[in-house]
Amino acid sequence: MSVLVGGVLLGAGVLLFVLEPVFSGKSAPMYDGDDVFDEGAARRRVALTALRDLEYDRATGKLDEDDYGQLRTELSREALEHLGEEGEGGGRGPDRASRELEEEIAALRRAIREGMQCGVCEHLNRLGARFCSRCGEGLGGGE
Repeated sequence: MSVLVGGVLLGAGVLLFVLEPVFSGKSAPMYDGDDVFDEGAARRRVALTALRDLEYDRATGKLDEDDYGQLRTELSREALEHLGEEGEGGGRGPDRASRELEEEIAALRRAIREGMQCGVCEHLNRLGARFCSRCGEGLGGGE
């Protein structure tokens, strides 16, 4: 009899643990909603993601300045090529693409400086985030 009661209590505890984020109001978006599904946007996203990862590697000390400079030049050139292709039909030129690329890099650096990195899973979140987009843990630097 006590085994049955223990099993029921354990099951209820597991159920409450699983449903806790729903009841507490914590939420983390699964995606940021700005996904565009054409080939040009996919290439742009890959190039910008590679640049973002390069910034992470530099911030964590995985790359020295020489390697960082060389890789950043190559990846920036590739990103600008894809942005230039998009610009032919959408009114975006290389100057604007370069500016947008620099703004995104500056935002990543600001996020690193302002502590938007999760203390639990070490994921680097967007500026202004209140919760980690990977694990849902509350961030101290959010608004």
